Amino acid sequence: MLSGFQLHTVFFVLTQNLRIRNRFFPVMLLGFSLILAMQISATAAEKVQLKYAWEKGQRFAYQVKIDVSMENYSELLSGVEQYEVIKSNADGFSLRCSGKLNSVTKSKTKRLLIPPMRMHRLGSPFAGLSHNIRGASEAHVLSLNRYGEIDTVKGSSLLPYLIGHLSQINLIPLSAEGKSEWTESEKTSISIISSGRIPRPFRGANVEKTMGAKQVTDYKITGQTADEATISVKHSYRTVSTVDGSPEVELSGTGIIQFDKKQGGVKSLNLNYKMFQRSDTSVHKIPITINSKQFTEEELAKYRADQEILHQKHLAEMKKREAAGKFEIPENIDAELKAILTDLATKNVLKRKAALQKLSQAKPKQENPEVSQILIGVLNSKDITVVADASKALVVWSTKGDLPALIELLPEVNILGSENVMDAILKHHSPEGIKAIAELLKVPIKSHNASKKLIEYGSDAEDAVLDQLDPSNFLTLVSVFRVLKEIGTEKSLKKIEEVSSSTDNKNFQFQAASTVKSIEARVK
Repeated sequence: MLSGFQLHTVFFVLTQNLRIRNRFFPVMLLGFSLILAMQISATAAEKVQLKYAWEKGQRFAYQVKIDVSMENYSELLSGVEQYEVIKSNADGFSLRCSGKLNSVTKSKTKRLLIPPMRMHRLGSPFAGLSHNIRGASEAHVLSLNRYGEIDTVKGSSLLPYLIGHLSQINLIPLSAEGKSEWTESEKTSISIISSGRIPRPFRGANVEKTMGAKQVTDYKITGQTADEATISVKHSYRTVSTVDGSPEVELSGTGIIQFDKKQGGVKSLNLNYKMFQRSDTSVHKIPITINSKQFTEEELAKYRADQEILHQKHLAEMKKREAAGKFEIPENIDAELKAILTDLATKNVLKRKAALQKLSQAKPKQENPEVSQILIGVLNSKDITVVADASKALVVWSTKGDLPALIELLPEVNILGSENVMDAILKHHSPEGIKAIAELLKVPIKSHNASKKLIEYGSDAEDAVLDQLDPSNFLTLVSVFRVLKEIGTEKSLKKIEEVSSSTDNKNFQFQAASTVKSIEARVK
């Protein structure tokens, strides 16, 4: 039996395509006149010819949102899927696909939520099932005819929950005969992927078992205008193997698709599915909604402009990283230190990390501001590969003259280096430095580490911590009182009493009482 956690890693693998078309038969009713019968017959036989009209050079983008409701948590997969038409002729076209879905999980209980293990380690489903890092950067290309029937696929964009491929969500098949009702049927297989093993970049998925399955999707045009056709969808995806007469794994549901007749493409879709996984002892039901909406020309232009800004920002950061590796090696230093800094100045990540580790283990006989400034430059470059090593080395080499730069760096450095930067500041016993660290008690992602360092520093940090005492900010209040319980003195007792007398905040009163009790137990 799959656990609720494992269910998110169920994927399907397409093994064979069988396309079946429903036939539409006009109903002739007795008792009508011949003219009326001819009108009914003509209406029933009328074709609705929908085609994809995308041409070379066109670009399209869709905002995709997938909501999944598990037993103990919900997951939202959202992002943008993009298509670029790279080839086209009268019969069909080829698309280059790209996209990224971010995962946000939200617990339904008060218990600590451990997010599900993601198959796509780089945040992009275009890495496919192989876990291959190259898969996320390789071109993903689809070739299909004007009726949405896929000829060839290069690459993979497989999503969890039996949803299929991200690249194909907005490419529904159409009726080549122009019928108002048609069916797509495929023989497939469902592979159950174990979540008990951490994926490695060059190792395949841990497939526990594979089951034969059949996927059937019925389409019906239920309304249309001159510009759009409304298409209803009925979808079922069921394994051949059953439990008490029902499929062991099943995904089924309905939805509505808006097809742009002039543009020749899906304008939007809204699908409501339920996934079932059955065993002899239980049935898991997972509601899933899939929404996709095509960007307007204006929205696409804005999105591409925003992406270009991010791209330029990324290039600037890369240049900054390169600049951090281009520094002058100080004169009048010993040969060993010169060799270490020479390795640090290379582009080889392994050499740079090794050089930083040597610097963190060094025991300099005297301060060298030139070395500490080099390390600050490395950290300012935000190169995540060396943050931990560079910050550790900075604890050894920082000088009191570096304090302004260290204080400026403190809110910017990520969690891998923040504790070390705090240590580099605190070793100089500066009120300005202590204040800068105490201000991090207001920052949720950094408050825990700041609390820990301030407790280690001791009662000399008391004044800076008391300055953060704010009854209106519960999260900050918890962090402040956590520190004061360990380092607070009579000064803290007086301040807490003063604030307590001027506020009716029950959270403050509760936290204050516990903190006062802890301080009194230490100082009296």
